[in-house]
Amino acid sequence: VSLNENESPRGRISLMQGLANEQLSASPTLLGHLDRCLDCRNCERVCPAGVQYETLLDTTRDWITQHSAAPPLRAPQRMALNTLARPHRLHRINNLLRLYQFSGLSWLLQTTGVLRLLGLNYLASLLPPLRPAVTFKRTVTAANPRGRVALFTGCLGSTVEQTTIQASLVILQRLGFAVELVTGQTCCGALARHGGETDMALALAQQNLQAFDPHKVDAILYSASGCGAHLVKYPELPWPQASQQASAVTFSSRLQEITAFLAQLEWPDNIHFRATTMRIAVHEPCSQKNGLRQANLAMDLLRKIPGLETEALPGNDRCCGAAGSYMLDQPEMAQTLRTQKLQGLTRLAPDLLVTTNPGCALFLNAGLGHDAPIKAVHPVTVLADHLEPTDTGQA
Repeated sequence: VSLNENESPRGRISLMQGLANEQLSASPTLLGHLDRCLDCRNCERVCPAGVQYETLLDTTRDWITQHSAAPPLRAPQRMALNTLARPHRLHRINNLLRLYQFSGLSWLLQTTGVLRLLGLNYLASLLPPLRPAVTFKRTVTAANPRGRVALFTGCLGSTVEQTTIQASLVILQRLGFAVELVTGQTCCGALARHGGETDMALALAQQNLQAFDPHKVDAILYSASGCGAHLVKYPELPWPQASQQASAVTFSSRLQEITAFLAQLEWPDNIHFRATTMRIAVHEPCSQKNGLRQANLAMDLLRKIPGLETEALPGNDRCCGAAGSYMLDQPEMAQTLRTQKLQGLTRLAPDLLVTTNPGCALFLNAGLGHDAPIKAVHPVTVLADHLEPTDTGQA
């Protein structure tokens, strides 16, 4: 916390108003005040006047992109977004980075100090242990299905989030659902929208609308709360055509966060979980709590596992510092916030940490160290890991 009034919600709104009224220019100082905002939406959730702060910030960044010589997104960030939006390119980069990790080159560059000299130590620390990119089957069937759902896998589902997607498939199939993994879907567009690249955000959203529109499913489920907090706002994007906005409304009405979906289901009596003495800390991401306005869903769901103890991670009222691309754009502040979160985790000393936001998991795991005994994982992976293997689970 900077204790600078320019970096309070009220102060930033005044700066945005000054830009809109052309009383202020998009100077490096002003942009710095805006860029240090986490966009956690905590202020929005508690605001008695219901000010849509995120919308104001996104609109301002879009205006800066259109009118300023120093747009919010720099070339490396824009290149990263272009990669996330192209699955084949992302697969190639994933596999090259995996080769870098397991060939010994990563160890060599680290121990010889080359990464430090190049200023890449911090970025290298964020890279999780990678697995080969996968291509999921288009449909996972179930005998006498009780329903049909589609999974939104976004840009990272087939790479760093494949464990979560596979666990989701196991649980859903065990519950008797047929699951469609829709081809043609892409990045949700949240990072583009929050970075002032509204045209790119609209293009990604349009691709997702077209991909999911033909599929007649009971629900579209997402496991990444950060994606979900943006997907549900598709109807609020500045669509150029009314028909596109109408499609966005239809798409949004079918969305459900996977832990919310699982929590409200009636579970068959023949599904059982292996008892455990594990203690789990539950991290509530800003996207879940402030964006989706859903809380404690993971904790409620995990109580299905006999003997498992859950406890809220201390400091759940504050951001962990990941905040989308914030951990890349503002590394010092991001690491300060993460340190506070990890100190609470150390005091709690659980066996495992769960979170519904993959960005938070990546950032927290990097802070813990990739060889640490405690890992941050998605709650559905804990459920899948504790399913009794002898169950058929057909409803």
